[in-house]
Amino acid sequence: MKPGYLFGTCPCATSAGQLLLRITLGGAMWPHGAQKVLGWFGGGGLDATLSAFTGGMGIPAPLAWIAILTEFFAPLAIVSGLLTRLAALGLAITMGVAMTHNWDHGFFMNWYGNQSGEGIEYQILYVGAALALMLMGAGKYSLDALLDRK
Repeated sequence: MKPGYLFGTCPCATSAGQLLLRITLGGAMWPHGAQKVLGWFGGGGLDATLSAFTGGMGIPAPLAWIAILTEFFAPLAIVSGLLTRLAALGLAITMGVAMTHNWDHGFFMNWYGNQSGEGIEYQILYVGAALALMLMGAGKYSLDALLDRK
């Protein structure tokens, strides 16, 4: 075995890594969008989420719509590898804004229930993964690559 393959220089490993990153990021984020849009996984659904964003958090309605739809559709685009860089940008921005809501709670998530809210570590992971996809693109196992070949 060539030494380069152990250290990730194989193009196949790079594309497989991009696919794994896309599935992980999109798969972890989409349930949050489904909570907001469909009311699945214990979520309130679209009306309740819009009300919470606009009334409870004071987010203007157009921005609330953008955030909700980004959390729902961007993960689907990322997993399929369609418009990956654009979807990743939207997700990075959405999670960056969400991070500002949690600054006051510190870095760590509220694993033990001893703080008033969640820290920013969760959003940092999403932003980092999304920015990595923006830089690398979707890879060869994607709809972006398939469309690029045509």
